[in-house]
Amino acid sequence: MQTETPLLTIEEFERLPDDGMRMELVRGQVVREPPAGFEHGAIGIDLGAMLRQFVKKQALGKVVGADTGFVLFDEPPTVRAPDVAFVALDRLTFDPRRFVPFAPDLAVEIVSPSNTVSEIHGKVMDYLDAGTRAVWVVDPGSRSVTVYRARDHVQWLTGDDDLEGEPVLPGFRLRLSEVFGG
Repeated sequence: MQTETPLLTIEEFERLPDDGMRMELVRGQVVREPPAGFEHGAIGIDLGAMLRQFVKKQALGKVVGADTGFVLFDEPPTVRAPDVAFVALDRLTFDPRRFVPFAPDLAVEIVSPSNTVSEIHGKVMDYLDAGTRAVWVVDPGSRSVTVYRARDHVQWLTGDDDLEGEPVLPGFRLRLSEVFGG
């Protein structure tokens, strides 16, 4: 006889001890991922730094990293933690010691070897359904970025294409070769 794991509330999830794994709350269930590899971490910090520099210079809001939880849905309880995220200045009115109580304006997910296509797709759909205005899926394996602005507005970038911040970060432009280290 198999017993069902009880669903956690957002408050219960927030109080879980750190077990060394990256955790998200997806429809009331804790989902754990192993720590990312070096390439994943390097891309995340580089892309985050480039975004942060642009956002700070323009005074547009805040860029945060993978340890930041965003409450996408109260029911079913869902807290996602993108690898990099941006929140516009006018939305920075919440308690910064807690999970962000809404979806980020921009979510960046970097594909890890442990990720499945289905997992990444689920994350993207959760962000979009919760109101995220743009999601970038960075795939080091194919050296590509897929940009989602809506379920039916998807752009695939490769090679020397430019990654642009429109409509979330107007004026932000980055050559893909910079994302993948030249």
